[in-house]
Amino acid sequence: MVDDINDIFDPEAIYPVGGKPEREKGPKTVFEMSKAEQREYFKQKIEDQRTKRFINNLSAKDLYVKKLEDQLVHLKTFVAHNKLEPQVKEFEKRLEKLNESKNKKT
Repeated sequence: MVDDINDIFDPEAIYPVGGKPEREKGPKTVFEMSKAEQREYFKQKIEDQRTKRFINNLSAKDLYVKKLEDQLVHLKTFVAHNKLEPQVKEFEKRLEKLNESKNKKT
């Protein structure tokens, strides 16, 4: 039975073209890295976590930031309620022209 021609567990029968196909290698796992690579990997991971934590804590804890957010919301609702969008766009165009003229002078 071992010498059977149709052995289903034989790699040659499963992959008849020329052996097993090559698997795509993704990034190295932590276990495959050297000690120096692991140190660098974990340093970068800690730095990313620190940055995310800092950004997530910025939301509206500062009183100044909270007031600015409230002012922005009130301004947007005022503009939308009084249908002033065309005037706002017109003002933005004028402001862009002024900024361009200032940039040309300097």
